[in-house]
Amino acid sequence: MRFAPARYRSTRVSLERIVDRARRNSGGRVDEGEQHVKPLARLVDAMNEPDGAPLHAFGRFYAETLFSELLTQRERLRRLWEQQPEILDERITRPVIILGLPRSGTSFLFNLLAQDPAHRFLSNWEATVSQVPPPRQRTYLEDPRRRKGRRLMRFQHYLAPGLKDVHTFHLDGPEECTPLLMQGFTTQALAGMFEVPSYSAWLDTASHAETYRHHRRILQTLQWTYPGERWLLKSPDHLSAIDALAANYPGACFVHLHRDPLQSVASWASLNAVFRGIHSSPVDPQTLGTQVLNRLSTDINDYLEKRPEHPEDLILDLYYDDLVRKPMDTVETIYRHFDLHLSADAVSRMQSLITSAHDHRSAHRYTPEDFALSPADVDNRFAAYTQAFDIPLVR
Repeated sequence: MRFAPARYRSTRVSLERIVDRARRNSGGRVDEGEQHVKPLARLVDAMNEPDGAPLHAFGRFYAETLFSELLTQRERLRRLWEQQPEILDERITRPVIILGLPRSGTSFLFNLLAQDPAHRFLSNWEATVSQVPPPRQRTYLEDPRRRKGRRLMRFQHYLAPGLKDVHTFHLDGPEECTPLLMQGFTTQALAGMFEVPSYSAWLDTASHAETYRHHRRILQTLQWTYPGERWLLKSPDHLSAIDALAANYPGACFVHLHRDPLQSVASWASLNAVFRGIHSSPVDPQTLGTQVLNRLSTDINDYLEKRPEHPEDLILDLYYDDLVRKPMDTVETIYRHFDLHLSADAVSRMQSLITSAHDHRSAHRYTPEDFALSPADVDNRFAAYTQAFDIPLVR
C-alpha cells in the first residue's frame, strides 16, 4: 500500500477534514453549507456507507486530497472574480460541443476538430492544475501551470501506469471538461471513479444548473487569459446536462456521435476499473459493470426525454462508422451544417492527424464479459436509444 498519513487510517472519509484543508490552502472562506459543497457531502456520505467505496488508507488520503483541491480551486476562482469582475463580461459565442457515450468516436472527433486553429480548447494543465492565471503575464508555453501539469501527468502515470493504454492525455490538449465539472460535484465521473451507489442514484434527479454556470465562468476566465475564436468542448457528462448546457451556451453547436452502446459500457467500465484501482481494494468487476450500465443507460434515457425541447437544427447526429470510414466527410458535414468556415490550414492539419491515427493502434483490450455484461442486458437498457437513432448493433 502507498504511504498515507496516520490520520487517514480511520475507516471513514471526513468532510470536515476536506473543508478545513481547502480553507487553509485557499486562504478564503469555504463553508459546508455552500451550494456546491452539499453534493460533496452526499458523495462523502455515500463513500462511508457499508456498500460504499472499499478505500484503503492511501485511498482515503487520495479522495480527501482530490476533493479539497477542487474546493480550493473553486474558492480561488471566486476571489479572482471579485477582484477582476470584468472577466465575467467575456462573451462565449457558439461553442462546438461534442456529445456521445464513451467509445463512440468522440475522442477522435475531438482531436480532429482541435486541429482547426479557430478552435479554443482546454489544455490538460488548465483543466487539472489551475484555472487561475499566474500573477504576472506569461506566454502560453511559459505559463508555470504548464510545468506543474507535466509533473502531474508523470505522477498520474506512477499511480495508474495502465491508464495510458485506456485513454491518451495530451499536455496541451485537447482535454475534456470533466475536471472542471468535478468542481460542482454533480458529475457521473465521480460515480465512476468511486464505488458510491447511493450518490449515483441521487444523480438521477440532481440539478446541473449550478455546475454549468460555474463551468461557463471558468471558460470566461481561461478565454480572458488566452483568447480564442470559438470553444471546442467535450465530456461524457454533457449528455446528462443538455438543458444546463443550452441555458449557459445559447446557440451552441451540438454534435452527437452514435455507436452501438455495448462497447461504450465496457470501455467506460474498463477506464473506471483503472481509476478505482488507485484507491480501492478489491475492485469487483461485476459490481462495476452493473453500476456503469445503470449510470450510462439512465443518462441516455434522460437525454432522450429532454432532447425534443431543444431546436433540432442545433443538434447534428452523426455515426461512428461514418466517422471512421470517411473522417473528412464527417468534418465537412459539421462545418456545413453549422455554417462554419473550414480553412485550408485546418484541412491540412486534420488530414495529417488522420494519417498518423491510422499508424497508431491502442494496446487497450477489454470485453463486456470482463465486467459480467451480456449483450442482451445492454440491448434492453439502451433499446429506446438505439431505436430512436436507428443505431446498428454489432454482435
